[in-house]
Amino acid sequence: MNSTNASAALIAATILGSTALAQDDDLAAGDKLYTSQCMVCHGKVTAPPTGQLEPPQQGVVRLAMQQVAVRDAPTTMALESSWPYSGTNATRLAVAPPYGPNLRGIYSRPAGTFPNFVYSAAFLKALKGMEWNDAALDVWITNPQKWVPGVYMFYKQQDPEVRRKIILYLKANP
Repeated sequence: MNSTNASAALIAATILGSTALAQDDDLAAGDKLYTSQCMVCHGKVTAPPTGQLEPPQQGVVRLAMQQVAVRDAPTTMALESSWPYSGTNATRLAVAPPYGPNLRGIYSRPAGTFPNFVYSAAFLKALKGMEWNDAALDVWITNPQKWVPGVYMFYKQQDPEVRRKIILYLKANP
């Protein structure tokens, strides 16, 4: 009897241990995915949100879907001659500030409530007060423009595994 109980306990510990290791791996992957895909607009989630936006990183520019003529771009923005949209061609380049609301503590937070962040009217009309949970974050990250046309977030993530890992990372940073 004792050897049977010991074997069962060993099997249970192995299963629980592998599940914990897999979740740790997913959390580490979520951290890397957040850093590479979300941080440029939303900042780090390692510090509690202060209600203040982080200062822009030197040389970081996020391209968005809004149209701005290259000739209207700030003079401090230099385009290399190899850039395909430079020169006399009137191609348009869109530039948006590298900010969104800080995402630390987003999980279980009501949408549209990050202090001092100006949300779009479309966002506030559709989502104000909705709680961010697994299902809401999954739909949002999949295609925010489809869910709420007119919002200022243009990121789309079609891979459900990538979304799951990013959400796991956000849940782990209350």
